[in-house]
Amino acid sequence: MADYLAPLKEADVAAFYRRLALSIQAQFSGDSLAAILLLHWLDGGGKVKVYPAKYVKDLDEVRSYLKDTAREMFLSRKPTPSGRIGGVVPRINGTIPSTPPAGPYPMHLEGNVEASVSIQVKAAMGMKVDPRELDALYALHGFTMISDVVASVAQVGKSQMYNVTFDKWTCKASDEYHWDPAKHITVPNPDYNSKAPGAVAPGDKDITVYHSNAIRVEKAGLAKAFHDESEAWDVTDQAIKGPDTVKVT
Repeated sequence: MADYLAPLKEADVAAFYRRLALSIQAQFSGDSLAAILLLHWLDGGGKVKVYPAKYVKDLDEVRSYLKDTAREMFLSRKPTPSGRIGGVVPRINGTIPSTPPAGPYPMHLEGNVEASVSIQVKAAMGMKVDPRELDALYALHGFTMISDVVASVAQVGKSQMYNVTFDKWTCKASDEYHWDPAKHITVPNPDYNSKAPGAVAPGDKDITVYHSNAIRVEKAGLAKAFHDESEAWDVTDQAIKGPDTVKVT
């Protein structure tokens, strides 16, 4: 796939990225996280960017991670990223100290969530896709999901079973907005059918953008990497934070 940005001067590449941001913004009816972050990369001077939680909290991959991974770790059914069993069971047993020993137990977890690349493939094939998912792919690719919970437990009689209630579960997404020089992404070409001087590949509806060009823009001082994160939100989905029972041996 041709790298149409490679021959351009850094200022012209930066101008292309600005047109790309504005075209994505228009594609999503003026409400696009990808456009917000790309424009902040160009204009924000490296300052931290905090964006509304609405852009990430209802994504399928976020819900799947919280339900099938984070919840299972808090319930001690899956090992944490460090490879050990965390969550409520070792806290009940005292192998992970807690104050007070009987709970409630505050717990913190950070894990990786990947935006679905299949969304881009479906969009390229003309298949129906959730626009939020496509916008998240353009904006974030992968990011860190941070969960802070407080769990209470109650022993079931004198058995080894304990009922677990999540009294609190808050989340936020966190990421470093930077470019991997070995990667690229295919996006709708903002210059498609353009007659303007300097239009890039105006005959192509889609264009492959190589991130090595973004790094050139940064080195020229025309953009700057930054940290971004969502506002925190309270998890209310009972499939994620609903009560459960664990066995303590």
